[in-house]
Amino acid sequence: METLEDGPLKVQKIRMYPNQEQKEKLLRWMGDETFSTQVINKNLNPEWNASFDYKIDPKNPCNELRFICWDKDIFGNDYMGETTINLLNFWESNEIGYYNETNKPQQFPLVSARKSEEVSGQILIKIGLIDNQNKFLDEREWNSIWSQMNNLHIKEDSTNIANSNDIASIDNAMKHHKKSPSIAKLNEVIGVIFLEVVKAKDLPPEKDVTKLGFDMDPFVVVSFSKKTFRTQVISHDLNPVWNEKLHFPILKSEEKYSIKFTVYDWDKFSDNDLVASKYLSVKPLIDKAEQKYEHKYKLLDANDEMIEEALDLEVHSKRKDQQSKLYVRIKFIPYEQLRTQFWMALAKIYDTDENGVMNFLEIETMLNSIGSSLTVETISTFFTRFGKNPHKDELQFEELVQCLENHLREHKEHKSANYDGEEADDEHLIYLKECPICHGPDLSQLSETDIVTHVAICASHDLGKVSNIITGDFVTESQAQRKWVTKVITKVGFGGYKVGGNNANIIVQDRLTGHLVEEKMAAYVRLGIPKNLLQNLSVKQGKKFDKPSSAGDIVPFIKFHNLNKDEILDPLDSFKNFNEFFYRKLKPSARLCDSPQDPHVLVSPADCRMMAFPTIDFATQIWIKGQNFSVARLLDDEEAAKDFEGGSLGIFRLAPQDYHRYHFPVEGELSEPHGIKGAFYTVNPMAIRSELDVYGENKRVVSYINSPQFGKVAYICVGAMMVGSIVLTSKPQNYIRRLEEHGYFAFGGSTVVLLFQKGRMLWDEDILANSTTCLETLVRVGMHVGKSTVHHQ
Repeated sequence: METLEDGPLKVQKIRMYPNQEQKEKLLRWMGDETFSTQVINKNLNPEWNASFDYKIDPKNPCNELRFICWDKDIFGNDYMGETTINLLNFWESNEIGYYNETNKPQQFPLVSARKSEEVSGQILIKIGLIDNQNKFLDEREWNSIWSQMNNLHIKEDSTNIANSNDIASIDNAMKHHKKSPSIAKLNEVIGVIFLEVVKAKDLPPEKDVTKLGFDMDPFVVVSFSKKTFRTQVISHDLNPVWNEKLHFPILKSEEKYSIKFTVYDWDKFSDNDLVASKYLSVKPLIDKAEQKYEHKYKLLDANDEMIEEALDLEVHSKRKDQQSKLYVRIKFIPYEQLRTQFWMALAKIYDTDENGVMNFLEIETMLNSIGSSLTVETISTFFTRFGKNPHKDELQFEELVQCLENHLREHKEHKSANYDGEEADDEHLIYLKECPICHGPDLSQLSETDIVTHVAICASHDLGKVSNIITGDFVTESQAQRKWVTKVITKVGFGGYKVGGNNANIIVQDRLTGHLVEEKMAAYVRLGIPKNLLQNLSVKQGKKFDKPSSAGDIVPFIKFHNLNKDEILDPLDSFKNFNEFFYRKLKPSARLCDSPQDPHVLVSPADCRMMAFPTIDFATQIWIKGQNFSVARLLDDEEAAKDFEGGSLGIFRLAPQDYHRYHFPVEGELSEPHGIKGAFYTVNPMAIRSELDVYGENKRVVSYINSPQFGKVAYICVGAMMVGSIVLTSKPQNYIRRLEEHGYFAFGGSTVVLLFQKGRMLWDEDILANSTTCLETLVRVGMHVGKSTVHHQ
């Protein structure tokens, strides 16, 4: 049996070649679904050669396969044994692709899960991932996809790997090159921010709802990267005191971000008013903490050595001369110090005689409490390292922490336990199901980093004050400051608030600041307009913005979208109409090229919200939902589409407020453009994730770049709703350089799509990680977004 279904990219395929020493059998696989083989009559070594195909849900992938063997009987089936395969562990040492030549069937012994049953025999099984539409995925790509589905650390090469135009040799090199952590490093917790919003001073008095008097009911929204919090409202106070605490982990990819504090005035009947705001960079805190906590062993209190900051607020009300301040207390504890907090907290608990030292029995008891399987011999080395007798002497807390830290470093590749919570073959140091301090959450499925972070936070807090931790159930600052009425309307309009979801406004992450921001959408964009009206509407709108009277819309547009006027090359009064302003030029210094001397770096072609996918088919499962979408339809060329089989894809969506000139992301020989007539559907995420094939329907222009570093690259300019024209300013048949201008879009939102050949490039890990969760990343022209897999010349 072999039935491949169209749909999701990730398909799990299981073929079974059993060879058992039992009688008449029925083999059944039980997971999210159950499949059965046929019955082989009167045979101790049956051969089924049966294959089962199971479509994996990317959001909830199956991580365990269970095989049960039965002896079919007239009056019932007799249990003959079973075997369970944990895929998270299985694919760490085995090939993951089904069609990979090295992926061979393997023997799995039958065991009994019933105490009264004795079983024997084994099953020959082959397991692998396949994609019925694309058999070109290599092992690196499969491991990347599987790891992202399971939120695992991904190991990829961060170096260039080949110096050849031969795709086959590149694929071979990618399978055998030395691996080094990439996404694993970016997603690594480097420490935790502890923060207390203390008070504000001299907030500007705002007029109350009657407009006859002044009042202020302030609250604070705190946002950092994808985390947003808000305090309680303090009524009628220009000098409110909150004393509210929060904490959040910092990832390696977030160390250059800033915390944003925004003060709002709560109003019962009208919208909440924006009062003031302030950004605070976390990098100085990280740098200072790394020096302060170096080689320091002691159990810290959450209030210990927290730095009090008096932040000068930027007032947004009419009283801009008001000198308002926000007082916060903050500190950063590095991951190394968190581990120290973890061990010190445990040592304090298991120091039964409270003498500040640990004997062998106390240490052994402590380690048993965290699921450790360290042997007596290993624990004894903790003492002998310091010239002490494990049977008579005791270890200082500092000495014990040093030993545990050394063990972690020396066995950093060891797992704490397997997926079922059973001990691994080697000694492991930690396996916790609950926090030994607060006895709160289930920690059994968390990584060691998460376990240590949780326990360290517990050890650093007065548990009686946990209720003071600020609520963190918000997605963006804009959502956090809204009233419940607004939230209800939002849900009715188009879904609730969640990252990667269909929200009332589009949510994207600013790559420069790390903050989640909302992109406002007009009602006609959100609701959509019938196809036969779109072209007329777009043409009429284009003509309207070509009229001199439309110049009056320029200043309100700048103010509404808070655009930076200093970046614009020409004076505002030089634009004869709104369209001229819309495709305005910027000063050369406003957009610079990352790594200007390295053509192997791929840069963003536009100011945009981008998505990136390792394969085109992966993009169709995660993002592009149009039923008729295909590369051939996108390019309007069946032959050209063959060059990009198994290749990767980038989508760069421009919103109306963006700089609307687009540039070259790579260098190379530019082809003649190919124009394709089409409609003017909106390119916002809701449309792309609908059944409509927006990219295959809309007007577009296709060009090709033959790049020495990236191979053949397809550059597609896609028109969109309210876009009257796609204008190219580049000259074909010329050798172009990165960041040279390719053209511009007239008024509206629009998109650039880039296609790359298989194995020729790697996207930046943070953008890939966001794209996997359907979160667009806000980037600028010239920003580093990927790299070539070809060695530097």
